[in-house]
Amino acid sequence: MRLRRVLGAAFAVVVLSFLVLFVPIIIYAFVLAFRARGAPDQAAINHFAAAISPALMPWLESLLTLLLAFWVVRRTEAAHAVDGLFLGVVSGLLSLAVMLAFGGRLAARGLLLFLVLAGLGLLGGFIGQRMSYRA
Repeated sequence: MRLRRVLGAAFAVVVLSFLVLFVPIIIYAFVLAFRARGAPDQAAINHFAAAISPALMPWLESLLTLLLAFWVVRRTEAAHAVDGLFLGVVSGLLSLAVMLAFGGRLAARGLLLFLVLAGLGLLGGFIGQRMSYRA
């Protein structure tokens, strides 16, 4: 049960970061469509998405990793801070896999993000363990 929650939360980090990232892109597309009074310029939307994705995605993944690690450890009866670390490691690996799937390269920035996600997972797990219902 614990493993299923941790893996589900790690997948949720990546999925939710994409969903949250779509909100400003959709708003931008609506603004372009309203200005053009018709179909928006697809090239402008793609350019906007390519400009904000590398800037926002690591921040979203970091915030969601911290929050979901806290939530998973706090809500699971026999969970420990190490479960938050595991969530951070899995979400970091998934983040690297998504980056590579979309044509990115394995560079120092990606590895640093992996380490940050693992650390934030551990921090969220530690805070969740300290504030759990068991305490």
